[in-house]
Amino acid sequence: MVITCPACNRRYKIDPAASKTKVGKAKCPGCSHVFAIALAGNDGAEMAQTAPVLPLVLIVDDARYFRQMIKDLLGDLPVEFITAADGDEAWEKITTRLPQLVLLDLNIPGRSGKQILQSLQEEPRFSPVKVLAMSGVERGEQAAAEVRRFGAVDFINKSFKPIELEKRVRNILGI
Repeated sequence: MVITCPACNRRYKIDPAASKTKVGKAKCPGCSHVFAIALAGNDGAEMAQTAPVLPLVLIVDDARYFRQMIKDLLGDLPVEFITAADGDEAWEKITTRLPQLVLLDLNIPGRSGKQILQSLQEEPRFSPVKVLAMSGVERGEQAAAEVRRFGAVDFINKSFKPIELEKRVRNILGI
């Protein structure tokens, strides 16, 4: 089966028989973009490649290491990841890609995490976008209550345990 990366349009072959699922994740060898693909049906017939059917998760943090760490920690989840290094890039990706979940560092350059939360609340078209706010500075229930008032569905301190992050993301996405 020949598939095409939706990010860079590189085409390459995969063996759909190697998977027992109908939908899988592929990682482009050219640009490393991870995306969903439809695989062989139960009868072995190839199905057409689809647009991403997996939930889209935007990871926003100014530290590249932290963005990659979160992708690695959550890499087994059935989701597609995109990243942003600052608030302006995050807002551009939110408005063009409309992710189901944004893992949002509150302390980022450009548009701040709280400004992004406020902007999401101002337009009804962003109501499907859920935000898990993160901070390495702000802590405790007071910080959690404040970001919830701004529209985040949850808050986690950056000193989280990996299993706790995964649990919260699964809960928010319903997976």
